[in-house]
Amino acid sequence: MVIAIAQTSHACSVPVFRYALEHWPSDPFELIVFHQGPITPAQESELSSLETIDPSKPANITTTRVDLASEPREEWKTLAAMIAGKPLPHLMLRFPLSSGRPQPILTLSLAEAKTRPALWDSPARETIADRIGQGESAVWVMIESGDKAHDDATAALIDARLEYLMSVLSLPKLDELDIANGLVSIPESDLRLDFTLLRLSRNDPAEQTFITMLLKTEAGLEKVRDPIVIPVFGRGRALYALVGDGIRPETIEQAATFLIGKCSCQVKEKNPGNDLLFATDWSAQIKAGALTDRELPTLADLTQNIPVTTHPTAPGPIESPRPLWPWLILPLMLLIPAHRFFRKS
Repeated sequence: MVIAIAQTSHACSVPVFRYALEHWPSDPFELIVFHQGPITPAQESELSSLETIDPSKPANITTTRVDLASEPREEWKTLAAMIAGKPLPHLMLRFPLSSGRPQPILTLSLAEAKTRPALWDSPARETIADRIGQGESAVWVMIESGDKAHDDATAALIDARLEYLMSVLSLPKLDELDIANGLVSIPESDLRLDFTLLRLSRNDPAEQTFITMLLKTEAGLEKVRDPIVIPVFGRGRALYALVGDGIRPETIEQAATFLIGKCSCQVKEKNPGNDLLFATDWSAQIKAGALTDRELPTLADLTQNIPVTTHPTAPGPIESPRPLWPWLILPLMLLIPAHRFFRKS
């Protein structure tokens, strides 16, 4: 009992952003395909191509097919009512059940899905995953308002504040027990306090699914027309949104301080934030980032500081040591005459 209490009271010293990357797997989103009766061979071919995921870029998503002609359970009926009158097959993308957000992120027909980029991948998400994999603490995603002057001023404020925070804040010192217990896979020297900004245009067709997803992480965000900033960290987890006049130095600092602070609660669901849909091998990103910024030593680096042993009085090779046996025999030779003298006397 004492040991259990001690373990419970031990606060994790690993920063939130790093603990999230190593220990908080992203919960699966759900893609529901509603259809009525058998799917035609042509539809099957189109659906299969949409559902296929590149094994090298696994996505946190599952696919469920619901035949409305076979008495689906009540949950499916409720969701199907949202797409009543729309052409089937029809697709619906939902947040993970753990999010507590039952409303769909988007719905689209099979024809619409064919012309849309992959739901689980986009250039912005690839950039975010790459930056986090390189060791950045978080990527601050800014959804622009469309007003260039307003967007530029907001971006300048964020950049300046993040630059300042990176110069005055510091990461917590890792506890040796946390290192020994495998709570962090890289040495303390490789942890980086590093924030960057990524701007997204609301009109970018390649990012429509991602932007819609971000705007659905909190109620009311879809109606906001001011710039919105959402820090993304860990394995693609959105912290919370800073909106319009709420994007101030103090609110930026509050979010940054949480991200780099000690992970006081190691249970993901008890921390703020929402998982996002990414097609990324996060395990590979963690391993790749461990040596990204560390330059490997060259042969010259390894040998230039090796001390060279020389003779104290004469340069060059050290002479072989002289044998000790003459010094051991000499005392014996001196003892023999003394022994004869004492016998005669």
